[in-house]
Amino acid sequence: MQRIGFIGIGLMGQHMARRVLLGGYPLTIWNRTKDKARPLLEAGAAWADSPRAVAQVSDMVITMVTDSTASEQVAYGPGGVLEGAHPGLVLIDMSSITPETSRAIAERAAACGVAMLDAPVTGAPRVAADGKLGIMVGGSRETFEHCRPVFQTMGVKIVYAGLNGMGSTLKLVNNLILGVAIHASAEALVLAAKAGLDPQAVIEITSVGGARTGAMETRGPRMVKRDFSPHFSVNNMYKDLSNVLRLAEECGVSLPVTGAAREILRAAKSQGKGELDSSVVMTILETLADTIVRPQV
Repeated sequence: MQRIGFIGIGLMGQHMARRVLLGGYPLTIWNRTKDKARPLLEAGAAWADSPRAVAQVSDMVITMVTDSTASEQVAYGPGGVLEGAHPGLVLIDMSSITPETSRAIAERAAACGVAMLDAPVTGAPRVAADGKLGIMVGGSRETFEHCRPVFQTMGVKIVYAGLNGMGSTLKLVNNLILGVAIHASAEALVLAAKAGLDPQAVIEITSVGGARTGAMETRGPRMVKRDFSPHFSVNNMYKDLSNVLRLAEECGVSLPVTGAAREILRAAKSQGKGELDSSVVMTILETLADTIVRPQV
């Protein structure tokens, strides 16, 4: 049985690590704040004092951290995973980072004799808790097949995207659709409210037909209830759409709708709403329209 290390026990990581543990794999974990790891430790995971220490006792190390800078730090910063490199070690970065960062980490890892996969995910924390994530993987096909059983403990849709950086690229394309769809759902609800429609009617009619979107189905009811507890925060969506636009610039592709969605996210950040769910963009649109989305009774 492969020994798995997991670094980053946050909103998503806690559930993903638990799924690995439930899959029967010996699990060693590290997080900047040990208190967040206590439920996993009580469930049978072991603790290590640094990413390096995690690597030293693991065959595969999974990282699930905030951004590209954090991924670089835990991979090859002081006390990082690559300081604990040993023959056969695989590094799997499941964070949402830029393709160029994924490739840079892969090069550093290869220099240490470590195979690396970029394998970001799609799905909310509750989806992670059920082991039903979508996982997009870049790197060696051989390494991907070797790691597939571990991915299967966390996800139901596992897509091999190509060489290093392509998993991260596919994640950006996926989140382009998500970010725009959430924004479109918010616009629809604000327009409906201003026009005198019950927002619930919008949610119901868009559950069938060509306008059906996961964004309306999952975020619509929460927006109407004004529940903006974070599933995918404004900060994270802004980061991802900024990376999408940077990629588009490199590829010579125009993304005008994505650019508009990012600007509304920027406004939400400016109002101190960065830690809330990205569906809070509805409140920015409400201000512009001088209306409030409320259920009709």
